[in-house]
Amino acid sequence: MEIEEKLRILKSLDTKSLTERVHQYEGELEKAMTAEADFKNSNHQFLGSGDCQEVKRILAELAVMAPETNEAGKKTTIADREAWLQRQRIENSELSEAIQKQRQIAFLIDGHQIKVEMARRRLEGTRAVLALKTQQIAFLASS
Repeated sequence: MEIEEKLRILKSLDTKSLTERVHQYEGELEKAMTAEADFKNSNHQFLGSGDCQEVKRILAELAVMAPETNEAGKKTTIADREAWLQRQRIENSELSEAIQKQRQIAFLIDGHQIKVEMARRRLEGTRAVLALKTQQIAFLASS
């Protein structure tokens, strides 16, 4: 194979734009990961599986205010108190708002995680193409 033909093939591989895209995708991945971390940091009280810290705090405050007696005037049981606290999830506006915010935060975090994963996949795909082109260049160099 002639040197001019090898040069033409090398130019057609367009590795320069691939390396530029690798740098671009690395930057995008970093931005997505930073945005996710910042979002989690600013909403840490609404994170967690099950009830978040904020919901647990409100529930603890409400547990102290649970009625001591039921409608019949009898002392409430643990099950009565648990049922009352469960109703508060709907009836107490502060608690229901915190639960709703926790759901919204979880949804938004999922969105951030999707963005990070897509940026990671773009970067990995571009790196794989660049590795293939590197092998093609090595093959051309050896012939």
